[in-house]
Amino acid sequence: MMNVLMLLCVIMCLSWQNISRKAYNQKVINGAFSFNLISILSAALFFALLSIPKFSFSKDFIIYAVLFALSYGMAMIFSFLAIAEGSLALTALIVSYSLILPSLYGILFLNESISLFLILGLCLLIISLLLININRNTATKITLKWLIFVVLAFLGNGLCSIFQKMQQVHCDGLYKNEFMLLSLTISAAIMLPAVLIKKEKFATHFKRSGGYAILCGLANGIVNLFVLILSGRMSVSVMFPIVSAGGIILSFIVSLLIYKEKLSVMQYIGALLGLASIILLNI
Repeated sequence: MMNVLMLLCVIMCLSWQNISRKAYNQKVINGAFSFNLISILSAALFFALLSIPKFSFSKDFIIYAVLFALSYGMAMIFSFLAIAEGSLALTALIVSYSLILPSLYGILFLNESISLFLILGLCLLIISLLLININRNTATKITLKWLIFVVLAFLGNGLCSIFQKMQQVHCDGLYKNEFMLLSLTISAAIMLPAVLIKKEKFATHFKRSGGYAILCGLANGIVNLFVLILSGRMSVSVMFPIVSAGGIILSFIVSLLIYKEKLSVMQYIGALLGLASIILLNI
């Protein structure tokens, strides 16, 4: 029951991050890196507060923190660059498929079991992502530069989750807060030059819509905390597909009820397939 509650919380917080990004972008132009920096610092503060009662540092998790920070920064920066270079829908679709990487890691390196239901659930989830994203009215612009950016975003997004799991396995489930605090601090150091290079008006962006970025960062902190806990309680090959499928359903509901978006028949079918994939992954 506790696993279910944490999964639901992860799904809701992921959806809230998307809502925060959308609200921020409606008020701020050319402030993507500022948003990411504020979010990272807010998430780092979240883990700093959690670490205060019994902070414990170990050299055992330093390498994993560095690897996580590099992949996390890579995912953020190259997702932004891919969206700027080409299709938002196509970029989001391909980055969404990065859930396959931690699933394969669990199966290949952690000896997690493969069942027919897992295979069917993953297949339905992939088709669901395709149907929901492919029907959006966006111009498809595919260039070599976009392809490089989206591949790097895909790898960064998938590797983040793998390094989290590796750290927890190597450290016997310890140092969750300390690991994330160090990782996010390094990520912030990576993101700061991007803000300066882009010459974004950080102070202005923070004053105008910094609250959305802070809330996004806090939600991101909760997501990472529960993912670390859940990675020690269930198979990552099952956990990440469930989170992704649940995110599809919740985003679909938010699009309909809050943003009043008009969706196509294929997108409705995609949402139903996402729901079916959740059921199969839990059998």
